[in-house]
Amino acid sequence: MDLGSRVKQLRQNNNLSVRQLAKKVGVTASFIYQLEQNKVSPSFSTLKSIASALNTSMTLLVEDELPEEWVIVRKEKRKKVAAEDVALNVQLLTFLGARNKKMQPLVFTVEPGDKQVQMPSFPGEHEEFVYIIQGELEIRTDNAKYKLKAGDAAYFMFDKPVTVINVGQDMVEGLWLICPPGV
Repeated sequence: MDLGSRVKQLRQNNNLSVRQLAKKVGVTASFIYQLEQNKVSPSFSTLKSIASALNTSMTLLVEDELPEEWVIVRKEKRKKVAAEDVALNVQLLTFLGARNKKMQPLVFTVEPGDKQVQMPSFPGEHEEFVYIIQGELEIRTDNAKYKLKAGDAAYFMFDKPVTVINVGQDMVEGLWLICPPGV
């Protein structure tokens, strides 16, 4: 990815307009626009100011490839979320880098045993996507129950915590995506 494209991507990820970034950096909006089109090159001091305004480093702006930890989370690098019940294991897939994420992916497991477990709650209404990799899971809201088996997926709008129950004999493993991220 070229410098102009990277600046534009980071600017958009930080929810900044061309004009807002230009003001933070101390250059004209025209200069930022031309930079994003690769029509001009910034001075060292301007590049440093752009990196600062975008909450990143100059190195990351000019590298040919993004660092691995920006795009990949290795299994051993997952961040465990403290759950109220030991039957539930929730791990955040936390991608590094200065950007405003549009979703928060979680990997979760629920031990067998027909025990109600509350998923960690997130403030406000969220769109949530659940995919079951292994096992059978029941998701309970205040007024509904949904049973999912391995290979099933569901898409919900939640504004309150939900309860999950492993209704099968095996451990449940799944992927839970929350949008917007609340963590």
